[in-house]
Amino acid sequence: MREPRKLADLGREERKRILRRSYLKLEEVLDTVIPILKEVEKRGDEAVLEFTREFDGVGLTAHQTLLERERIKEAYERVSPELIDSLKVMRDQVEDFHRHQIRSGWETKKSVSEEGEGKYEIGERFVPLESAGVYVPGGKARYPSSAIMGVVPAKVAGVEQVVVVSPPSLTGQISDEVLVASDIAGADLIARVGGAQAVAALAYGTETIPRMDIVVGAGNLYVTAAKMYLASLGKVAIDCPAGPSEVLIIADEVANPLWVASDMLSQAEHDEAACSVLVTTSRELAWKVYRNLKDELPSSRRREVIKRSLSEYGAILLVDTLGQALDFANEFAPEHLELMVTRPKELLMEIRNAGSVFLGNFSPVAAGDYLTGSNHILPTGGSARGFSGLSVDSFFKRVTYQFLSPQALSSMSQHIVNLAKAEGPLEAHIRSIKVRQD
Repeated sequence: MREPRKLADLGREERKRILRRSYLKLEEVLDTVIPILKEVEKRGDEAVLEFTREFDGVGLTAHQTLLERERIKEAYERVSPELIDSLKVMRDQVEDFHRHQIRSGWETKKSVSEEGEGKYEIGERFVPLESAGVYVPGGKARYPSSAIMGVVPAKVAGVEQVVVVSPPSLTGQISDEVLVASDIAGADLIARVGGAQAVAALAYGTETIPRMDIVVGAGNLYVTAAKMYLASLGKVAIDCPAGPSEVLIIADEVANPLWVASDMLSQAEHDEAACSVLVTTSRELAWKVYRNLKDELPSSRRREVIKRSLSEYGAILLVDTLGQALDFANEFAPEHLELMVTRPKELLMEIRNAGSVFLGNFSPVAAGDYLTGSNHILPTGGSARGFSGLSVDSFFKRVTYQFLSPQALSSMSQHIVNLAKAEGPLEAHIRSIKVRQD
């Protein structure tokens, strides 16, 4: 990681690199991903199994892709009772948080004229999706928490079928912890398949894996690219671009440098493409954090991953005021934003673009990742400018409706005709009104 430097001194290209993170490589990844998606669409299970052999080094049959109930039961025997208890507590916390997000429909009666003539009804229903695929990352670490974060909101929303996919290890297995977490969360099916081929299988459906209405969950750049590309074609809905993990920390002189460094390391250990950035008004804090990062790195079990992450996507930036830090945060639009400052709640209202915000010195990202109940599947790569994190809303469709009386349609008719004439004229539109008045 480079030494602390002033934000104002960054060159245009360096600033762009920090803002774009690993998403600078997304277009390159698409060149690899699109052929995979097309092959799965064309050949189904055959292509999925072929890519699993190529990328994961595992030879499976189509029958082996879906986990049998007996295998899930066996997983419980190999997971500690303490972890099972913690997973259940996490599930309950996540369920409680997301129940607050449930919406009810609405209906109202209106009239076209001020005199109250021509009454009609309009309204909106919230309808749960029928099916959802949840991607649980694997590879360099196990993420049972991601199974709970993806499955529980879907079940709270009322989704009937939830399928978990996760890449197999070199032994061909999904970790016992992920299996148990998926089961505790309420998954209906679990499949050992990962990468872009898993996203394609969920979007298109195969002989073994059913087609899903939505695909949610975080993954590497290949998974994120697959989700975004398929969503752009209208093949499947997605939650948000949830790629490599990231944190932006805004800190002043009250922050503990060891705690700041620890929170940066906790993101960097996820992935070589993870991003950890500190923006501070305190030069003293900046250098203490820098030294703490160097001191802590050798003792980490994942030091090579962390070293690459901090080298490529880490930064410590100095600003003159917290206002400048907030402006940068809104431009950066982080997945996780920590406000380790004197009065964090006063700054909260200034934040427009962030996946989730962690207020004060005792609110590390890890607390939200695991146990506060808020969702940790969040927009990354700056996509928090337009996307929100996974929620119950992700699994609902809004269906609007209207019910007009003959008098209501008659009262509206001239305005409808005027508007249809302006757009063409669209004669069939106009006729659809007039035939009802003849």
